[in-house]
Amino acid sequence: MGSYPVQATFDRLAQLPGVLAAILIDGKGLPVRSTLNDTDTMRYANKMQPLVTMARSMVQEMEPTDQLTYVRLRTRKQEVMVATENQHTIIIIQDNKVLDESRRNSIAQQQRASMSKK
Repeated sequence: MGSYPVQATFDRLAQLPGVLAAILIDGKGLPVRSTLNDTDTMRYANKMQPLVTMARSMVQEMEPTDQLTYVRLRTRKQEVMVATENQHTIIIIQDNKVLDESRRNSIAQQQRASMSKK
């Protein structure tokens, strides 16, 4: 994956409703871009890399022809989404309340659109 598509994906994801922070990590595990301060960026990057490595290993053991693309962790306050593509990792941290409201609105819009087609 070239640098421009990764940067464009990062920018798009950072604009999602409720995003509190976004971090782009290169193949060496080093943050390339972040909306957080350096200390928090390194903390998230260092904690997510072993998790992603373990998840990749599990996927390979369970289904050797498949590969990890996405990990999602939800706490009471936040949802942390980790997307992996080739050598890059993008970490998105979202506020649960805003995220849930956005999902409800999206479902309602889809239902209204479906009803208007009938």
